[in-house]
Amino acid sequence: MLLTVSLVLAGWMVYPVMRIQYQHERELQTLQSELDGLQSRNADLREQVDELKTPEGVEQLARESLGMVKPGEQAYVVTGGALGESSATVLAQQAAEAPFWQRVLDALFGFR
Repeated sequence: MLLTVSLVLAGWMVYPVMRIQYQHERELQTLQSELDGLQSRNADLREQVDELKTPEGVEQLARESLGMVKPGEQAYVVTGGALGESSATVLAQQAAEAPFWQRVLDALFGFR
């Protein structure tokens, strides 16, 4: 009986500390993941800026975004097709779902 009371008391005292530590670690993981995504996007944007500093890059952007053509050329617009960028993003986010053990710990420690 004394052992059971001691274990319950120890669990009652340790749980809040473990909960706070777990929440901080998960928050750190979330922020690190967000930082990695933003750094990747930043690198992509820097590449685009470098490409736009060349005459070929400006011409390509004018053709793709503004539909401009050189004299004597014809532009065609193709509609429909494969999955759009937003659909691919949603599918990628669904595939990156957290593992079962992490969802259990999240529920136990009240994360999200």
